[in-house]
Amino acid sequence: MKEALSMAYDHNPQMIEARKMIQAAQGDLITTRTFLNPELEAEIGGLKKNEAGERKGHLENIAIVQPFEPLGVRGLKTKIAKNEVKIGEETLKSVWSNIYSQVRSAYMKIILDKKELELAQENLSTMRQLFSNVQIRFQSGQGFKNDLQRAKIELLKAENDYLMVEKENKIDKGRLNLLLGRSLDVPLDIKEELKVEALKFDLQKLTAMASAKRPDLKIEKLMLDSKNKNFMKEQLNRLPSFSLGFQKTNAEYDKDYAALVSVSVPLWNLNQGEVKKAKAEREIQQAKLQATEKEAAFDVYQAYWNAAAAQKQVEYLKESVEEANELIRLADLGYREGEIDFINYRDQVKTATETKVRYYEGLYNLDQNISELERASYGSLREEEFLK
Repeated sequence: MKEALSMAYDHNPQMIEARKMIQAAQGDLITTRTFLNPELEAEIGGLKKNEAGERKGHLENIAIVQPFEPLGVRGLKTKIAKNEVKIGEETLKSVWSNIYSQVRSAYMKIILDKKELELAQENLSTMRQLFSNVQIRFQSGQGFKNDLQRAKIELLKAENDYLMVEKENKIDKGRLNLLLGRSLDVPLDIKEELKVEALKFDLQKLTAMASAKRPDLKIEKLMLDSKNKNFMKEQLNRLPSFSLGFQKTNAEYDKDYAALVSVSVPLWNLNQGEVKKAKAEREIQQAKLQATEKEAAFDVYQAYWNAAAAQKQVEYLKESVEEANELIRLADLGYREGEIDFINYRDQVKTATETKVRYYEGLYNLDQNISELERASYGSLREEEFLK
């Protein structure tokens, strides 16, 4: 399991994409930190022919101008860009929490498939033996033809059940390889078994953990901070922007140097439209953060009770398996001694097999619910501690 999770962290396509998004945000940060590009202007004169029919083209004026944004705007834009990098990092964590759950689910599903395959093989062997016994009885005149036909139907059903479980096992192995970023047909050597996870949960602590660590909450808080800074930036854009420059005049009749200063004033609307838009976006983000906080608390609440119920269900299912084993023992004994007929024996075998399948499905369901509780709280409840 640890090897599979480590491989998924390094090679899963969604994880690779999330890392590239961080690099893209870092590139935007570099761009935002730089000043606006300067402007270079050159004026070439003397292109008109003189009386002698000659052109005496020469550089008459050259100027370089550096534009500047209103004071404080560049700093706020840089802080917003830094938030985007942090959002990318939290998005990577959010993607990982989902991949973590998917890998665990696919991995444990293969283990469940293995147990179901064993039970299907056991049931198939039982049905083959049962069909053989019924066939012998029928041929010796001690059984009925309809019993033989029903035994044949049950045998074919057992064959089909085994085939379907085998198919699911192959598909689930391909799904896990896909999550690990590998070819679908790479062999898997899974040795773990389904087991009861006796974990203790504290709803209050898990809710507090989710509030402090969940990536989606951190993303919404960072976005709110960016919206606040964007609102401040648009207010500062009401101030004049300016440019500073230097000009050299090299005309035949005039050689001089000059300093250039220009000011752009948002005279007509004082940037009111952008300020109003930024304010509305900030209020929208505030509402979105509040909604996300409530949804996160409910996610933990729901996952907590699902996990608690799954633990209790496993306890009941374990007792059922013990009863099923005794049922099989008594059914075998009764059928061999002729105390129960074929139909009764078949029903008891079916009940016992279905009980064992439900038990292993209960273990798988418990594992999934614990994984969902880990995802909801973004905290490791197991020894792997892959969610940090």
